[in-house]
This record gives sequence, C-alpha cells and structure tokens, in this order.
Amino acid sequence: MIETISLREIYLILKNRMRLILAITIAFMIVAALISYYMLTPIYQTSTQLLVSQQQAEAGFDSESIETDLQLVGTYSEIIKSPIILEQVISQLGLEMSYEELNEKITVEIAESSQLLNVVVVDADLTAAVEIANSTAEIFEVEILELMNADNVSILSPAVVMENQTPVSPNPPLNILLGAIAGLLIGTAIAMILRYLDTTLRVEKDIQDVLGIPVLGAISPMNEEEDIPANEPIAFKRREA
Repeated sequence: MIETISLREIYLILKNRMRLILAITIAFMIVAALISYYMLTPIYQTSTQLLVSQQQAEAGFDSESIETDLQLVGTYSEIIKSPIILEQVISQLGLEMSYEELNEKITVEIAESSQLLNVVVVDADLTAAVEIANSTAEIFEVEILELMNADNVSILSPAVVMENQTPVSPNPPLNILLGAIAGLLIGTAIAMILRYLDTTLRVEKDIQDVLGIPVLGAISPMNEEEDIPANEPIAFKRREA
C-alpha cells in the first residue's frame, strides 16, 4: 500500500519543524560566510590589451591588411601562451613556478571580429598579476617580430594596480546565498525524514491508518485540576463505526 501525503500535511510538517529548518539554514549561512571570509584565498584578476594592426598607408586603411590581422589574432593567442613566451616571463620576473603553473594563470580573450587581444591574469597577489600581464605582453610584442616577421602588435592598454580592487573570487554574498538555499533544502529533507520516522499515534486518523479499524470511542478532554473519584467510571463518547 502506497502512502500518500497532501499539501496540507506537508505544510503542517514544515510548520512544526520551522525552528529546526531555520536553525540549519542559519548554520549553513554562517559556515559559508566563515569559509568565504577567513579560509579561501582571495584571487585577483587584471588584463593587458593588445592591438593587432599593421601600419597603414597614408592613403587610408587597407582592407586586405585588416583581414590578414583578423586571421592572425587566433594564431597570436596561441603563441602568447607558448613556452617560448612564458619561459621568458618566468626568467624576467624571477617567478618560482613552472611553465604549466604560469600557463594556468593566463587566459587570452578574443573579441569576435576584433583585432584586440586581452591577456588576462589571475593571481592571489594583485601586484604579481599586473607584472605577469605586462611582462607577457611586452615579451610577446618583441618576439613576434622574430617568429612571424611581422610588426603589427602594440600594447594598447597595460595592466595597472588599482586601489581597493575587489577580488574575483571568492564571492561571499553568493556563497552565503547558496548556503542558505542548501540549508533550506537539507532542513526540509530532515524535517520530512523525522516525520516519517516518528511512529507516535497523535490523532484518531493515525489509529485508523495503522490498525485499519474504526474508532469506537475517545476519552473526553479533562482538566488536570479536576479530582475524579477512584470509583467513578470514566465516560466515553460513542462514535458510529
């Protein structure tokens, strides 16, 4: 026999366990806040913008040159993260990390149908991130002359250290919100589980459901202060079967 439950019963279960649900939710929010503010290391992000553009003739823009630059943008984005560039960055800045570790910190973003390249760097140290971004762009600008025999790369906007810059991660407000959602879900689940593990018979319907027989009578509510003689029988209310 499959037991069903109505929305009203669910509402009553949640209402009766509201303190438990709120306590679990608040606990999850506090844990999320503590982890976000005191345990996770802040990560900062900065970027240097490069322009891929050949020198134009005085007569005006050459559409063929622009098309060539657009085709080279994808190739340049791969060269920027190649060992020939990043190994020089490590050497120049004296970084205590491998090529693979530095490669994970750098992302090259390309805008669609654009001659712009953004060298994005993330690091726990904002100053180090700025130095890596600018050094990568400067070394690439020099090396591309040798590698591609092309003088069409210039630094458009170098990375700078900004005061009171907000880290990109962690995001405490978002983490606290996620903690609240998780707490509500887990608290609700625990409330429902406790309800179904509780076999206490509280109302007449519980007796009917468990025993499968009708209730013949019920003891009337009595005031605890009333004195009932020992030899006086207890009155029952008759109910139809």
